[in-house]
Amino acid sequence: MLRICSYFLIYVIVIAPTFAVEVTPMVVTFSPDSRSSNASSLVHNQLPRDIAFDIQIYEIDFSQGTPKLISLDDSPLWVFPPSLFLQPGQSQQLQFRWLDKKLPSTDKSYQVSLIEQPIAKQSINKQSQLTMLLNVNLIVHLDQPRLVPKLTIKEPHVEDGFIVTEVLNEGKGAGRLSDYEIKITKNKTLSDRILKDQLKANGYDVFFAPHSTSVIKVPMPQSLQEGSLNHLRLVLAR
Repeated sequence: MLRICSYFLIYVIVIAPTFAVEVTPMVVTFSPDSRSSNASSLVHNQLPRDIAFDIQIYEIDFSQGTPKLISLDDSPLWVFPPSLFLQPGQSQQLQFRWLDKKLPSTDKSYQVSLIEQPIAKQSINKQSQLTMLLNVNLIVHLDQPRLVPKLTIKEPHVEDGFIVTEVLNEGKGAGRLSDYEIKITKNKTLSDRILKDQLKANGYDVFFAPHSTSVIKVPMPQSLQEGSLNHLRLVLAR
């Protein structure tokens, strides 16, 4: 049975600012047709108490504008182990594999949620204290080399010193802004360019899911700070 959730959250709730449950990496990308794939994340308990998690898997639907989570009772994405118990300072590796014999027709994305469960053996003293149960979420992207994005860039506008536009991905493959060189043109003349990974190095990247629309914001070049901004265009080049 599928249950559609109208929210999409990636968050970590911590009890105190000096303690946390650390997941590295929090975004995993792998090819489902690679038998030698060793996709994994490491979960480390930095809390001063035992912690137990059950794992829930959601498919992420990007097609409706706002991403939605679809809860999967029988997920083709295999996550092992299906539950975790970590004492203070302990770590556990989560492994990811594609189980279905049939490859998906488009690149897929999943949210893997670690949902904390109460521990029955906690001492009475610990049980009497207020304890917030944690939700820790990570993202898994399936990337198939045979599937490619097909991007269409809509009319840009300027907003607070940024060139803002929507990017429509009509392809079956996913992509990222950091995969492309960004060319900024005015009156069909090249005004500036942003190299691949240049924005990502400053902490900014955008994921282009199949059959979805995303918004990108590119810093306005100094050469375009003054004068008319008519006939401004962005071009994404591999």
